[in-house]
Amino acid sequence: MAIGTFAQSVKVTANEAKQRVDVEIDGKLFTSYRWDERIKRPVLLPVITDGGAFITRGFPIETRSGETIGHPHQVGVSFSYGDVNGFDFWNNSTFRTAKELERMGSIAHRKIVRIKSGKTRGELVTESVWILPNGEKILTETTRYSFEVNGKTRWIDRETTLTANDQTVVFGDNKEGLFAIHLTRELQQENQFPVKVTDEKGNISEIKTNENLTGEYLNSENLSGEKIWGTVGKWASVSGKIGSEAVTVAVFDSPKNLNFPASMMVRPYGLLALNPFGRKSFDPQAEARKFALEPKKSLKFRHRLLILAEKAAPETLAKEYRNFIK
Repeated sequence: MAIGTFAQSVKVTANEAKQRVDVEIDGKLFTSYRWDERIKRPVLLPVITDGGAFITRGFPIETRSGETIGHPHQVGVSFSYGDVNGFDFWNNSTFRTAKELERMGSIAHRKIVRIKSGKTRGELVTESVWILPNGEKILTETTRYSFEVNGKTRWIDRETTLTANDQTVVFGDNKEGLFAIHLTRELQQENQFPVKVTDEKGNISEIKTNENLTGEYLNSENLSGEKIWGTVGKWASVSGKIGSEAVTVAVFDSPKNLNFPASMMVRPYGLLALNPFGRKSFDPQAEARKFALEPKKSLKFRHRLLILAEKAAPETLAKEYRNFIK
């Protein structure tokens, strides 16, 4: 994406005592990299627009009034998968039973490698480990985040390198994963009700109306809404309004990624996710597949999260995608 004439600053600040790195644009919070143990993986939470709207759901970490409580394992912007050596890294959360946790892995932040602030762009590099329930560390993850701004447009590029440790790591055919964002309630599709929600004090109630649900889901193959799930595509997006603010959120897959284009793990209840591994789990007629990462070998993924201050047309998103793959 071309950088305009805006002299905007991106400041990246680590606060390891609070298990977070804050990213500010012109002195206002844009997002935070967090490794709270309750989340079971490092995430970006919250993510905030130029106008100050939260595009991510805060539940169950930063509960705000009117937020849905389903799928509590889907927190902020994350990177995890549902079948790694037979263990589930996607569904892990503090809401699971002890029996369920026997089959669930976690991703633990290990260290901050580098942070960098600057005009229009900041950078964060981190290292994490993927851990089985018995404590065995099977993958080392190095991730470089690039936080960029141009006027009211904001985007985050994520480059993730997974390196197998001392054993072969197999990614099975599973629908859960990989690069994902769980969105605020206003960006759900209007037919997503009734639904249970919480207030800021944790009180649960049920909403039986589509009031304030404005999400319109679209992907690169011109599919919309419920039709997107399980298909393959280069990008997926949702447009809508948060309060009075128009917004579009999109996730981009890179042609350099394994099994491009990715399967669309997209749900109008507020989930955008790109899945390079799952095929038969989406299409029973497809051949099941798996990917084996040999010891000491690495696999790299590149993705972008884009936030536009408008209800973007398909042509706009296609242009933004072309800028990304340059």
